[in-house]
Amino acid sequence: MLEPLENPIPHNVTFLQKLPCQQKFETLSALAVQCTSIDPKCTVEAVGRLFLSDPELQAIPVLYHETPIGIVYRHQLMDIFLRPFGRDLHGKKPISQFMDCKPLLVEENTSLQNASQYITRNMRLSATQDFIIIRKGQYVGMGTVMDLLEAMTTLQINQLRAENTRLSAEVEVTQRLQQMLLPKEDELKQISSLDIASFIRPAAEVGGDYYDVLCHDNRIIFSMGDVTGHGLESGMVMLMAQAVVRALLIHNETDQVKFLNTLNHVIYDNVKRMNCEKNLTFVLVDYQEDFLRIIGQHEKIIIVRAGGQVELIDTTRLGFPMGLIEDITEFTKQAQIPFNSGDTLVLYTDGITEAQNKDKKLYGLKRLCEIASHHWFRSAQEIKLAIVNDVYRYVGSQRIFDDMALLVVKHQ
Repeated sequence: MLEPLENPIPHNVTFLQKLPCQQKFETLSALAVQCTSIDPKCTVEAVGRLFLSDPELQAIPVLYHETPIGIVYRHQLMDIFLRPFGRDLHGKKPISQFMDCKPLLVEENTSLQNASQYITRNMRLSATQDFIIIRKGQYVGMGTVMDLLEAMTTLQINQLRAENTRLSAEVEVTQRLQQMLLPKEDELKQISSLDIASFIRPAAEVGGDYYDVLCHDNRIIFSMGDVTGHGLESGMVMLMAQAVVRALLIHNETDQVKFLNTLNHVIYDNVKRMNCEKNLTFVLVDYQEDFLRIIGQHEKIIIVRAGGQVELIDTTRLGFPMGLIEDITEFTKQAQIPFNSGDTLVLYTDGITEAQNKDKKLYGLKRLCEIASHHWFRSAQEIKLAIVNDVYRYVGSQRIFDDMALLVVKHQ
């Protein structure tokens, strides 16, 4: 256990204040945070005291004449002190013996998109890893993957707002949003062993329903969400969710709880920035080796087994609505179920189950399950069409007031 000294700051440590950046929010210069830096001769014990004095400090750059030569992470250094006799053995040694000698270095004028691609290819730790921002080889500041994700999301939102000023109606925005968000049919056909069909219909203007199908490193991810309300703000939150989910998957975040909480954190921050009261239900289904790993709170998930037997997965205790609170870790947990040949997964939004007929009666989950079960032996496309056509028959000439989304996945 490290004990604080009366003057714990060594002579070879530089403290720099966080300075507001005047650059446009399109390059890494806007993300640079100037913070504590150390000399390679600084002792392990002195660096440990720096981390002890600032609980929020997660990484410290090591500079030699203002040139970054390494980086020290809190968790790595704390591991040293937790070892038997770790402090006695290593406390007086220079930090250069323990630092990460191959830190991620990115020029400050790099665009957010190019920086994301570079960091994704070279990242060795996690989605919270720090990287060093430089100007012609000299230290400028620190950046984190989390900040980069949020900056990319903000940039996309700003671009969408700028685009919207040139559009005459929200219908045009809807078309553009759908083109950006929805997986392409040829992409779905390339997924072996799974037959996939989808349907989405906004109620009137820009919709708040979301789904996606993503493939990366032998993982197939299905996601579906429902943003509160309709209109441009709901569409922005939907776009936000899609962008973050894709970025986290590319960054190889395999911990589903961290995955969901990172998504929630970005949405929470940006909804506050937008000054709107939006949140969304969201479920993530990870398919690997004949199993489905499910996390997140949304509508009940329908599993139709080969033969027509229906199983319902209650997601109430698997997550929490996105964007309401800053941290949802304690509310999230994972369910794992088998998914074998002939089985069918049905994801949907409440626009389907809450569609009303002329007598104001809801379509309902029971009827949805019956249709899916009755057509269990058919293709995903045929099951989808059977459900959609039955909903429209039930509603008749009544107006549909909510967005509808449907995703049917059949194990071949």
